[in-house]
Amino acid sequence: MTRVLVVLLVMAACADHSAPRPAPPAQREVTARAELPEKVAPLVPRHGIYAAGGGLTSAPWRVVVDDDANTIYGGASKQQGGSTLGKLDTEQTKPLTPRNKELLGKLATDAWSEPAPGKPADPTADYDEILIVADGDDCFFLEGFGPIRRPAAAHLIEMLRAASGL
Repeated sequence: MTRVLVVLLVMAACADHSAPRPAPPAQREVTARAELPEKVAPLVPRHGIYAAGGGLTSAPWRVVVDDDANTIYGGASKQQGGSTLGKLDTEQTKPLTPRNKELLGKLATDAWSEPAPGKPADPTADYDEILIVADGDDCFFLEGFGPIRRPAAAHLIEMLRAASGL
């Protein structure tokens, strides 16, 4: 009995009592900043979020969250078929509140970590959305070929539009 107790005590002493290791981070799709579309790249902040949408029968809109400048920009036009890249009819830049910075940052991380669907979405010819989450030279680039349908990314776009006042 004493021998069994000694063996159990030795085993307990040798057991790994350290904190459990965290799960590895979710696999993220990474697009190098240099690979972003040439016309969009200048509008993407170094650290932050760029989202835009519009099309042949839809009015353009754009939201840019710049984490380094702590600002959020929202712009929209009424003219269908207009560009999301140039000056928009209504534009405003305002300070990014700490609450929105935290919320939008979490939603951006969720969107970046969201697994790609098994099959691509059916493209829509008259409307498109893009989403870019930038972390220096590493970016998450998602083009919806229509409205973005991945749930976490679609939710991020909804919250970006609300936070920017669109």
